[in-house]
Amino acid sequence: MYFERLWGIPGAGYAGKMLSMAAKKFGLKCKIFMGAKDIKRQRPNVEAMRKNNAEIVPVNTGSQTLVDAVSECMRYWVSNCDTTHMCVGSTVGPNIFIKICAWSTAQISRELIKQVKEEFGKIPDKLKLLNCVGGGSSAMGFWNEFLDTKAQLVGIEAGGPKKSKRHAAPLTYGSKIGILHGAAQYVNQDFEGQIEETESISAGLDYPGVSPIHCFLKDTKRARYTAASDEDALEAFKIVSKYEIIRPSLEPCHAFSVAISEAKKLSKDTIVIVNSCGDAYKDRKILKKKLGVKL
Repeated sequence: MYFERLWGIPGAGYAGKMLSMAAKKFGLKCKIFMGAKDIKRQRPNVEAMRKNNAEIVPVNTGSQTLVDAVSECMRYWVSNCDTTHMCVGSTVGPNIFIKICAWSTAQISRELIKQVKEEFGKIPDKLKLLNCVGGGSSAMGFWNEFLDTKAQLVGIEAGGPKKSKRHAAPLTYGSKIGILHGAAQYVNQDFEGQIEETESISAGLDYPGVSPIHCFLKDTKRARYTAASDEDALEAFKIVSKYEIIRPSLEPCHAFSVAISEAKKLSKDTIVIVNSCGDAYKDRKILKKKLGVKL
């Protein structure tokens, strides 16, 4: 039987890039569904997928972002499930896809908890783990091994432009429970229950819902969620790239923004770790336009 790997790709494109590499390695065809808007703003990752012989399917419906790409991928998959696999790179959708993605990304925290113990001899009593949250995959990977510890978990959503009412922060701004991509979750919706369009400078966070796992962590108060605006993320990029000699993508810049603002209020024995889950090269056009930065 011949299998064709499919992907309802997160806007940033990292998972799609990795999937295309795996498909090429094992001689499988690879079809990548990606919002037309995200294809334009994440060009470097799209080019990498094409080099791996992946077919890029632009999604021109709705907001032309992640939410529409996932929908189109699911529609294709249910019509071709005898010969295809659907690979979801975020902790969204039906339960099995959430479990698969969460287990895979948990390797981040498996390595991190080992490094923390080597550095401090134990897991510090005052440990804060900050991660950006869109669908929620990287945050789950970053937090997984620390869920049963005393570590404080802080998720940072995309607050969107300060002058806009649109955002991608359903946990922060009190969105109601709804159904999106086969799962109950907090989701941006209007009074009739229709999914609202989001707006964020970050393609990887531009999603109207959030993983049911994060909804649970919020409801049980195991994790705290807040938001950073587009402007906050850009300012954080300038600070981090200057003083830390790294170039984080716009997704983790949201988390860096909150880390910078909250660090002033913390005691000196508090350990703060931010997951810099992306490189700015993919955002080079946006950064050049907004900040005049050339990468």
